[in-house]
Amino acid sequence: MKSFTLRQIKPYGARCALYGLFLVLSVLFTMATALSVADFLRILFGEADNVVPAANLVARWLDGIYAWLITFGRKNALIIFSAVIFVLYALKNVFGYLAAIEISIIRVRVVRNLRNNMFHKVLRLPMSFFDRTRKGDVMARFGSDMSEYDENTLGSIQMLLSAVVSILLYFAMLLYLNVKLTGFVLLMLPIVGVVISGLSRKLKRKSQTVQEMNSRLISLTDEAIGGLKVIKAYTAIDFSNRRFRHYNRDYTRLRTGMVRRIYSAWPVSEFLGNVVVIGILLFGSWLVMGGDNGLTADLFVSYVMLFVLMIPPAKDLTTAVAQIKKGRACAERIEALLNETEEDYLNKPVGLGGSTNNNAPAVELSHVSFSYTPETLVLDDVSLVVPRGTTLAIVGSSGSGKSTIADLLCRFYDAQQGRILLSGTPVDAMPLAELRSRIAVVAQDTLLFNDTVGANIAFGCPAANQAQIEQAARTAQAHDFIMALPDGYHTNIGEGGEMLSGGQRQRISIARALLRNPELLILDEATSALDTESERLLQQTLDHVLRDRTAIVIAHRLSTVRSADCIAVLDHGAVVELGTHDSLMALDGRYASLVKLQSLS
Repeated sequence: MKSFTLRQIKPYGARCALYGLFLVLSVLFTMATALSVADFLRILFGEADNVVPAANLVARWLDGIYAWLITFGRKNALIIFSAVIFVLYALKNVFGYLAAIEISIIRVRVVRNLRNNMFHKVLRLPMSFFDRTRKGDVMARFGSDMSEYDENTLGSIQMLLSAVVSILLYFAMLLYLNVKLTGFVLLMLPIVGVVISGLSRKLKRKSQTVQEMNSRLISLTDEAIGGLKVIKAYTAIDFSNRRFRHYNRDYTRLRTGMVRRIYSAWPVSEFLGNVVVIGILLFGSWLVMGGDNGLTADLFVSYVMLFVLMIPPAKDLTTAVAQIKKGRACAERIEALLNETEEDYLNKPVGLGGSTNNNAPAVELSHVSFSYTPETLVLDDVSLVVPRGTTLAIVGSSGSGKSTIADLLCRFYDAQQGRILLSGTPVDAMPLAELRSRIAVVAQDTLLFNDTVGANIAFGCPAANQAQIEQAARTAQAHDFIMALPDGYHTNIGEGGEMLSGGQRQRISIARALLRNPELLILDEATSALDTESERLLQQTLDHVLRDRTAIVIAHRLSTVRSADCIAVLDHGAVVELGTHDSLMALDGRYASLVKLQSLS
């Protein structure tokens, strides 16, 4: 965690140096005000005579200031002294403010960079990562984990640095003022350290459990909102409530225990600090009354003030250590996400070759096998060829592996066996960015963004102009209904395109795909979520769009594939039939059985 946080802070080394300088100056001016108390007391009580000879440089420096002030007379000296104290306090606050500004800028920019890096990482993670990771867990790292990291780690490091610098400077001055009294303080510090470290023990493990439970709560909330219709339809409100309350109760119990442990450090450290102060007063008074040559009464008062000033940073030190242990779990979760292996998006794989062959089939699958888990084979020795300008339809029952072929073509996953070629080039020999720029996918679950119609069509093609956007919409037979919207192409369609019907959303999605002018168009169950009328209208659009275009149509409703140049029938991951609609019906096999089941013959 330390190295992780240091790597985030490293780019801001100059600002860290400025922060350290301002912090040191702020502490030094605070010390100067405390040391000046000795002169204030001597001026106030008129102890000009019979002064014990100064035993160290600081005492001699204070004697010199006193001698200079007293030349103005006692009353004038008090006025001058008050003005000096005012200036010292002002400078202390100015440098404290500058230090706070510098460290705040560092914290804000570190959080900004981490969020940018995590978002970039999430976009480049393979789909297999999301198969094994809850969406709520990923969202928690952007939300609560990042907030906890900022407050408990970055905030505590700020507190820790301030405390360490203050304690070191104060302690160095205390040691210089009187070695005996400071030695007494050193004897008591280990006791304080042992007690505080005992309080902060086990915080990291508890914090990690709390964060994991928090991500589970976010997942439950996300599932409940997304599936609210199902919950209501199945009268499962009480069940969902009980499940959420169960997790929320355990989360609250753990968090409460952790908070108790963290905040117990404050009263304990304050009590121990007061014990040390009382010990200093007793031992220091004994030294002053015993005529210790290095400690006068007025200097002893300054010594006590310096030690009292050291107590707050000492408390901050113990709190910071506890908070850093609490924040370490968040840092590890963020670091774990950033360390996940991402897709090699731009680089061409080393040792693999191939170039576009205009005479080769548009798509070729050769003996392809794939499984998501070792136990279940999803595709079993699949071989298919799609000539240029033709449409291949892939049909089969649910779970037969239809959509998996589309995922393999886009390299959302890689086949364990066999080869997949696009225009004669193995797909795993191309940079992912190049491969996916040559393919466009229209899926069953159309994803539209909370933006204008034009922006949704031009998504992924920021250089597209209005004429190109409109041409793509016309080809997708979407232009007329778009122009009927309140602001035409500038109409905001809401989250997920909620202002549009299912068929309209699909036509927008098709227009978005066509704008890219892809080498291969994949329609993955593009009509399965539509009603009969919307399906009929969309099928007319598809018949127009697919003319003389290389396409793979994955369909569950067989009415959408009758006009395909070739139909591949999948069953349990294997191609069991291959041919046109008429030839497959004449074969009276699996395809004919599926058609009869859907009453389409």
